[in-house]
Amino acid sequence: MCGIGRRTDVLRGRPDLLVALYSSLESYAKTFGSVEFVARNRYVLLRSSRIFADLVIMKEAIRVAIHLNRRVKDPIFFKIGTDGRHITHVAKLRNESELPALKGYLREAYELSVAGKKI
Repeated sequence: MCGIGRRTDVLRGRPDLLVALYSSLESYAKTFGSVEFVARNRYVLLRSSRIFADLVIMKEAIRVAIHLNRRVKDPIFFKIGTDGRHITHVAKLRNESELPALKGYLREAYELSVAGKKI
């Protein structure tokens, strides 16, 4: 799927390291199948039939919130919360070496979203 908004807008003025990190994250998410990127200001939503992750592009990090149907204890997550419908796990990525720790969780959230399971 094509995205809404422009990635150049959310990445404007960001350090090259952050732009490369976002590009790697985006490229990985595209391997899942049909993923739409909805970008506005400094926010990017990743969705299939529903949102499975959202990003905030900060000055020196990308804040990644992944929506799962279970609670995960992993040191990559600095915050975990629920609204009663899903459990959101939040991490801050500062460089590409931290991305592999999130890949499995991103894929899991995507698969839950396309399976139509309540998350």
